[in-house]
Amino acid sequence: MQCKAKTTNGKPCQAQALKGGKFCFTHDAASGAARAAARRKGGQRNRPPHNGNAEAVPVKVRTLEDVLAVLDYALQEALPLENSVQRGRLLVAICGAFVEAIKTGELESRLMAIESALQAREAQA
Repeated sequence: MQCKAKTTNGKPCQAQALKGGKFCFTHDAASGAARAAARRKGGQRNRPPHNGNAEAVPVKVRTLEDVLAVLDYALQEALPLENSVQRGRLLVAICGAFVEAIKTGELESRLMAIESALQAREAQA
């Protein structure tokens, strides 16, 4: 038996009525709680699980190590996603950010070495 309700455009609903009732799951007033639970749950089965460790992500990003931790988390989350152009772009962007962060870290360490050598030279003079 077909649902007796009308859709928002005034046409009859095309869904099958629930057993022993006049309305389908969407239009049955008694199914309100079940519909709300289904909406809350909606699509969760299709979502990939989290792979990254959210505990390792710093609350505030202030250092190069913090940046690398965020990038590690982003990479762990992106890898299991379904293969797509967007995923490919995301992976390239994450890799580019890793390269820039590593370059910055190397420059910082080289600068610190130069500064300490200059300080040692000044101390000797």
